Amino acid sequence: MAATERFTFPTERAQRTTVLTGTVSGHRTRYWELSDHIAYPDIRNIVADYVNATISDPANTVRHGWTVAALPAGDSPAHERRLLTLTCGGVDTLVVTEFSNDEDDSIELEMTVNTDMADGYSDEQLDFSTDLVSAARATAGTTDVWSWRIDIGALLTDEAGIDFGITDDEFDDLAYALNSRSMTDRAPDTTDHNDDLAGDLLAEAYRQLRDADDATVA
Repeated sequence: MAATERFTFPTERAQRTTVLTGTVSGHRTRYWELSDHIAYPDIRNIVADYVNATISDPANTVRHGWTVAALPAGDSPAHERRLLTLTCGGVDTLVVTEFSNDEDDSIELEMTVNTDMADGYSDEQLDFSTDLVSAARATAGTTDVWSWRIDIGALLTDEAGIDFGITDDEFDDLAYALNSRSMTDRAPDTTDHNDDLAGDLLAEAYRQLRDADDATVA
């Protein structure tokens, strides 16, 4: 806005523009819609933890090295909706998908995480499956990955003993290796990047690390 320009407002308060009647970008409204999802606080918590564990300097590499999309458009089967896609370089490394059931109006949430392949593992060793987690060799774009599909509901249940077949540190190391290499290889396409969602994820990532530090001091 030029320095000489001024806002003009209607005299009557009832005629004012609201967030529903005003002009708002599609990126922002998609973030608002996602943030209204019943599971959004849990999704934000999980994805922020992933950002902290597997992306280097996320506050300064966002948009330049990694992007995140809210409710990205795309062809999806019936009863399936992609809620969030996090991309490092040119590779979709984390995807949250919602599956709905018309019969009982229930929903299930699944998170797909792509990581580097474990050194020395055969295809048989990469093929892993339980009731809550499955993993197999796959391709993300043109990149060979170890692709994990995880029941998000199980992650949110404290009692759930989730077996990944490898340790948490090994999982995070493999994810970090893929993310770092992908961000180094090429810059991401920012067409669908959502600044509002990225900012919220980074704020949650900050809170998690701050709270962890406070707990350590205490």
